[in-house]
Amino acid sequence: MEENSAVKMPPFNFGDPQLWFIMAEATFQLAIPKPITASATKYNYCVAHLSPEAAAIVRDVITCPDKDDPYKQLKEELIKRCGESKSQEIRCLLAGEQLGDRKPTDLLRVMQRRAENHQISDTLLLELFLQQLPKNVQSILLAISPLNAAKAAEIADRIMEVTPPEVSKISSSNSCEKVNNASQSELLEEIKALRKEVASLRRSRSADRRPRNNSRKGRSTLAYISSPRASETASRAFEPVLLALKANMGAFEQN
Repeated sequence: MEENSAVKMPPFNFGDPQLWFIMAEATFQLAIPKPITASATKYNYCVAHLSPEAAAIVRDVITCPDKDDPYKQLKEELIKRCGESKSQEIRCLLAGEQLGDRKPTDLLRVMQRRAENHQISDTLLLELFLQQLPKNVQSILLAISPLNAAKAAEIADRIMEVTPPEVSKISSSNSCEKVNNASQSELLEEIKALRKEVASLRRSRSADRRPRNNSRKGRSTLAYISSPRASETASRAFEPVLLALKANMGAFEQN
């Protein structure tokens, strides 16, 4: 009985294991002197040509193969498990689309065009599409059943036509208001602190004008800082800062 010569298997295609098995089966048909049909033989060829990453995914199948039809078991499990990874990859690809200034139906057409070369269910496409819509539109669509991607896009168009643009900007407006309030509070605190500094300098200036014994002992840099000339200079220096802060406060109040 003649033995089959070794066949040249195609490199494993992790992105499309179903296609890889079709190519492998075509290779089995070209074996010489006759096609390879035994399940165990096909199983051994496939296992020997799996990449380490793919082999790890079906490790349980490889360590404990089916006794009756190991090739069929390996094929089914490898397609199913690698298919899940492929679905995640497509999910990341399509989730990158943003609505922007487009209509929801325009966005859906772009996503459908990207998905046309992949086996993507309408359920997955609908889920990815809803994620790109405003929260208020999502809430309405989630209450509708049954719902598919095309119907969701049409309803979303009508919702966004009658919904004021301000509705989708409420959250961002609230955030800006919080920032403005925080900035106003900070400016008020700075103005209070500067007023205290100026008042303290003025009190020092008034005290320096009173008659007192001038002793050279103990004179230091601190005595110079509290001198009338220094306090007057510091007071003038703070006045533009106060004016600028008051101007900023006026701008915040107008906003």
